[in-house]
Amino acid sequence: MGGLAKVVEQYKTLLEKGDNVALIELFYDDSIIQVENGEPPVTGKTVLLELEKKNLEGVHWVTINISNMVVDEKSGWVMGEMQIVFNSKKLGLKKLEQAFVQQWKGQKIIYQRFYYKEFIDGTE
Repeated sequence: MGGLAKVVEQYKTLLEKGDNVALIELFYDDSIIQVENGEPPVTGKTVLLELEKKNLEGVHWVTINISNMVVDEKSGWVMGEMQIVFNSKKLGLKKLEQAFVQQWKGQKIIYQRFYYKEFIDGTE
């Protein structure tokens, strides 16, 4: 396992443990650009950290499982699929099937994009 693959494995472990705040603090570049579907890009680790904290306030719990992931050591691109299940304080149990791409530089994510269709009831 190469250098980037080891760092991405640490990232995956934190993500699946649900430690999203530490994940952002450790692995996001200060100038990260994040895009969700066709939404306008969000720029900056500080902004994403605040958004994540706000999102976490709206749920009782969340679990994340990365089912597939590919790491290209040479280019720094990481791609994968994950399932997010959460219990929203407003909407109840929901599930999201999501694909992602990330561009890493060194040990930091400088760009990431998420692709998903919609939230579905978590019991389906």
